[in-house]
Amino acid sequence: MSHRLEIRSITKVYPTLLKALDNLDLQVGEGVFGLLGPNGAGKSTLMSILAAELGFEAGSVLLNEIDLRRRPLEWRRQLGVMPQHFDFPPHLTGREYMNQCALMSGYSPRGLSARIRELLERVHLGEAANRDAARYSRGMKQRLAAAAAFLCDPPLVLLDEPTSGLDPEERVFFRELLADFSRDRIVILSTHIVPDVERCCDRLAVIQSGRLCFQGSPSELVRRAEGRVWELPASDEDHAGKAGCGLVGLFQREGGLVARVLAETKPLDKAVAVSPGLEDAYMDLVGETIPGNTEVIA
Repeated sequence: MSHRLEIRSITKVYPTLLKALDNLDLQVGEGVFGLLGPNGAGKSTLMSILAAELGFEAGSVLLNEIDLRRRPLEWRRQLGVMPQHFDFPPHLTGREYMNQCALMSGYSPRGLSARIRELLERVHLGEAANRDAARYSRGMKQRLAAAAAFLCDPPLVLLDEPTSGLDPEERVFFRELLADFSRDRIVILSTHIVPDVERCCDRLAVIQSGRLCFQGSPSELVRRAEGRVWELPASDEDHAGKAGCGLVGLFQREGGLVARVLAETKPLDKAVAVSPGLEDAYMDLVGETIPGNTEVIA
């Protein structure tokens, strides 16, 4: 059976009268689905709702016809979660932590040891399985948390900023894990790291101010920015800003440092049109600087 998640007209209002989600609709099929948006866009609220940790005022959420609001216990049994922030209980080994997660989820003891051993090997923690998980490196902890999220073979897995703080090598390995683990299930990847979405996701949604402003493939989003991305000498960055351009970032090229900007028409004589990437298209859509892109990128 092919799994399907339907989010229908979800509205969430906090006691401060802040409308975190405003009549949001999403349809998500199997594979890795990216969730992008600026800070405060509503991503964390949506992830908390899907994790059955937060209620909502209007709308419905269904996974294979299981209604989150009407059948929350059954919903939780279909779910694997890797939260953004997590701590491991002290003095539990990686293997013991996985075993505890399985028992808390109601996983059948039959075959459990083999399943845990298989997953720990797949996340390259086989040799560290009997070490104190609280003493793992950050990357090892991220991999253990991911393995726990997929442990019970759930049809829906939520990953909240899974590669945050990882070095480039760990990030590449984590992306490979996602490609491996996402077969025959829905994986929602909520992140501010646009390259993770570009390399892992075949579909994505962009949320801003609690509303859906794009849903489709990364290539479809990129096409929206065609003809709107320019590069010019970094010395002309201030002039481009005064001309109303949005700065994507500073990049080192063979000819020197250039500023990459967004504009509907050629902003300055020295500007050269360039092909857009997903970061360009995302920034063009939400009108917000990509975190970290004020640094020079070689």
